[in-house]
Amino acid sequence: MLKTHIAVCLITTALVAAPALAQTTPPPASSPPATTATKVNAAEFVNKAANSSLFEIQSSQLALTKTQDNRLRDFAQRMVKDHTQASDKLKAAAQNQTVPTALDQEHAGMLQKLQQAQGDDFSRQYAQMQLDGHQKAVALFESYAQSGDNQQLKQFAQQTAPTLREHLQQITQIRNDMAGSGRTGQTQPGPSSEKFLTQEQPGQWRVTKLTGVTIYNDKNERIGDINEVLVDRDGKAQAVVIGVGGFLGLGEHDVAVPFNALQWSMTGRTGPTGAATAPAPASPPTGNTVAPAGNTVANRPAAATDANRSYPDHAVLPNATKDQLQNAPQFRYGSAR
Repeated sequence: MLKTHIAVCLITTALVAAPALAQTTPPPASSPPATTATKVNAAEFVNKAANSSLFEIQSSQLALTKTQDNRLRDFAQRMVKDHTQASDKLKAAAQNQTVPTALDQEHAGMLQKLQQAQGDDFSRQYAQMQLDGHQKAVALFESYAQSGDNQQLKQFAQQTAPTLREHLQQITQIRNDMAGSGRTGQTQPGPSSEKFLTQEQPGQWRVTKLTGVTIYNDKNERIGDINEVLVDRDGKAQAVVIGVGGFLGLGEHDVAVPFNALQWSMTGRTGPTGAATAPAPASPPTGNTVAPAGNTVANRPAAATDANRSYPDHAVLPNATKDQLQNAPQFRYGSAR
């Protein structure tokens, strides 16, 4: 049962970033090229990636208490969540390597600098650190993904690099908007300064592309399909309504689960059992932009277009079964549908 509701902007964010020293001068209008990373061995890669994640978590927690810029707050929330997950994945991949648990001198100094900043100055420094760090992170992870000397860490880098590229695009746009408008987003622009979107941006998802997306559990068992996406008045996704059971929309049992409970995969599933061939699913984005419509077809063979996909192919609801959802409380819509 497919229902088209409303278009909402959902901005992804991501996994591992390695911020560098802040700069207070505005960046150029276009995104600067990523820094070229020198080849590193496994121990160096683990050290750099771990310090990056630790700094992202701590600096973004600080941002949530010090900035009123809505876009930076959304970005910081994603950093805290995703870098916590990335740290766990790095520890699992590192195996016999020593993983740092405290910031090195460089990152500790950067954090102290942020702690001393206030207001707009803090927002500018935080945004610039994210921009510089993501440039370095993309170069580091792409380099190790190509020529890493540890297979487990190399696979971790390969899975993480595409997400880092998306996050570089996102923070570049935020930083350029801040520099171009001369504001940090602490107040909402009036109608005369309203900006209109002219093209779908990387990291934005179309809600109508999410309706119909197939949901699997972590055992690759199909458990339902998304019927609706529920948003609040600020345009942020709160939950999805999953249709379980039934036939051609008849007799379905609707269950609502939190939006962030799902893990999203941008790559199609292949094979007779529907086993996923993509890297670990990406975490869901947040934000509010508007985009066009369409529908997703699940269980199709992976195609070359997956590399350019701008919406999820399917999602995973971990630790869930079809029977559990069928026995879960029925979700009921308001009287005016």
